[in-house]
Amino acid sequence: MELDQLKSTWNASGVSSKTTEELKTMLLESRHPVLKEIRKQFAIEIAGWSVFLLCYYTMFDGDQKPVFINLILVMTVLCSLVHNLSGYSFSKYLISGSNIKASLERYLSKIKSFAVVSVFTRLLFMAGFLLFFTYNIQFNATKYLLLVAMGLVFLAQLVWLGNLWAKRIRTLARTIGDF
Repeated sequence: MELDQLKSTWNASGVSSKTTEELKTMLLESRHPVLKEIRKQFAIEIAGWSVFLLCYYTMFDGDQKPVFINLILVMTVLCSLVHNLSGYSFSKYLISGSNIKASLERYLSKIKSFAVVSVFTRLLFMAGFLLFFTYNIQFNATKYLLLVAMGLVFLAQLVWLGNLWAKRIRTLARTIGDF
């Protein structure tokens, strides 16, 4: 696409223009709309997991399980929160190249690694959760069936997460290829 054709298409799209000051304000961390939503989600998750960690010991019989099982649960929850925090940091610093194509290529490389870590972190979290809640349980046919059902739900979540990341990576790679 020629530059003049691209400009005319952009002008015809009806996108409202923003002043330089409005753009600078949007790029501030405290005002950035995407980062604001990520911070809100992170605050809700921290509050929810904090309540869970304060209550699990008595509500879910953590006091009757070995210390290492409790530590595994706490570590998997903390690992999940650290991963979310790193995702926020990842989203905060997107530009890191001399031009937009180089920046996008570097971002694609980083996002591929982050996707693998994201799926692996979710897998660890699910394994820790299952280990804690199934430790020291006397299984019968019904409980095995419930465990298989829960495993299938977790597996479906992992497949969905993997497909979501694959779609994001394909879209970004296609965008870079169009440059």
